[in-house]
Amino acid sequence: MREMTAPKEKGSREELAEWVKEIAEFLRDRKARDILVLDLEGMTSIADYFIICTVTSSVQTKALIRDLESFMKEYDVKSLSRNTSVDSPWVLLDYNFFIIHLFLQEGRDYYRLEKLWSDAEVICSFKGGIL
Repeated sequence: MREMTAPKEKGSREELAEWVKEIAEFLRDRKARDILVLDLEGMTSIADYFIICTVTSSVQTKALIRDLESFMKEYDVKSLSRNTSVDSPWVLLDYNFFIIHLFLQEGRDYYRLEKLWSDAEVICSFKGGIL
């Protein structure tokens, strides 16, 4: 990964977009699948971006949470809230300007966030584990 500066406060849209793309690549490098980054600008006040991905097991979920927390700590970025029950089909990590959704396949099929937010612009997508 290239050298990045994490946003401590809402900066430019371009900087934030680059940051969430870096996170998507980070997830891809750790074998998350079907990664999708949605730009929610003007659609909701809960976040500017959703990063959605599929994980294959609770073991992978636990490892991704650990790795994400370590990655974010390097940049002094703290989660506002999180649902990190690895037995859940949906784990949510809220970082204020973006929210990371880790889904087991059955959770992703059930909640279908891509359909719910179908009007959002896709700014980054990795199908399977490959760009």
